[in-house]
Amino acid sequence: MRMKLNRGKRDVFRKRNPLLKILGWGLAAIAIVGVGFFGAKWLSERPATAPVPEDVPAATQPAETTTTTTAKPQAPTALSAVRGFYLPFSDLTDIHLSDTLSAAADAGFNAVIFDLKDTEGRLYYRFSSDTAKTVNSYTEDALSKQELKDLFATIQDAGLTPIPRLHAFRDHLGAKALPSARIGHKDNAGWVWYDANPQKGGKAWLNPYDNDAHAYVISLATELKKLGAGAVMLDSVRFPSQISSADFGADRGTMAEEDALTLFVSKTRDALGDRCPVMLSCTAESALGTATQGYGSNPRTFGADMLSPTILPSQLPERIEVGNTTVDNTPDTLQPTVKALVSQMILLTKVLKDDAPAITPWLQVEGYSSAQVKAEMDGCTEGGCKGYILYNPKGDYDFGAY
Repeated sequence: MRMKLNRGKRDVFRKRNPLLKILGWGLAAIAIVGVGFFGAKWLSERPATAPVPEDVPAATQPAETTTTTTAKPQAPTALSAVRGFYLPFSDLTDIHLSDTLSAAADAGFNAVIFDLKDTEGRLYYRFSSDTAKTVNSYTEDALSKQELKDLFATIQDAGLTPIPRLHAFRDHLGAKALPSARIGHKDNAGWVWYDANPQKGGKAWLNPYDNDAHAYVISLATELKKLGAGAVMLDSVRFPSQISSADFGADRGTMAEEDALTLFVSKTRDALGDRCPVMLSCTAESALGTATQGYGSNPRTFGADMLSPTILPSQLPERIEVGNTTVDNTPDTLQPTVKALVSQMILLTKVLKDDAPAITPWLQVEGYSSAQVKAEMDGCTEGGCKGYILYNPKGDYDFGAY
């Protein structure tokens, strides 16, 4: 029965008038063209929805719900806008850390800087690189990998960016353990060179010319990036102030000091990439170009993303030459003093145009009242800086007053 019914249908279509069949097909074609035309017109005129790039952080993507939540302070999206403060390592494991971070975020700060390799060469995190294991200068309370991840997470949850600091070439312990990477002694290749009499506190240094020394510090920086550091600050990117009897190897005769330091910063930037900027700490005098001994030239030319000169007024002369003027440096003139200093630093970087680093100076807190610290901060912004880093080696800050 089913087969007969199908044949019957085919027979009915065969018996229809051919003209009617042609007319039907024509009407169908007209309908299809019309629908296609107006459908295309509607699609072309309707509002377009831009695709969300895969590399955009989830926080910037459209929300799926309209649930209202309390917004957390935002970490800096540009290095020029860092408003940070320094914490000593002991504060990183303190039970009150979360309270400190919350108070700082409420006061408008968005970054915290802390040491993971100090001027002695001590490592406060158990870096996994082979060279770090060879140096073996971990402190007893050095953080494990999970502990450092947890620390980064705690800082980020408070709306702040974690910025670990590494002292590069001023590294007594690393130099003692790495013969191929240290500054040698001219009189004997097997001797360790010290920047002063060892019995009076002289220290050994890693060799800023040496590729092994570069590789050691860069390996530490790249590991921190992988674990979640928002940026890495490099300090002690310089030569010793006195280099009597120092042997830097063959490169000493073919490469200037500033070129060796620029090469190191460039290699570090390449290793970290755009998502983890390189910050460079230096002295205020070197950033002003008035005392560049140990740097070879002004560190602003070394190619870092940010330059952080250390402005500690209590350690600067009472009268400071800034450009063509002389500035009085007293506890009562902190605002104009800082303004003059940062204005000159920014002026000097403008000649670099697109390659100019953002200037975000360290500002002194210890020994000053909250009003005096606020005066420094105001002078900094009036001088043209968008950010600053408060420095108290003890980690004590009155965020509510700032």
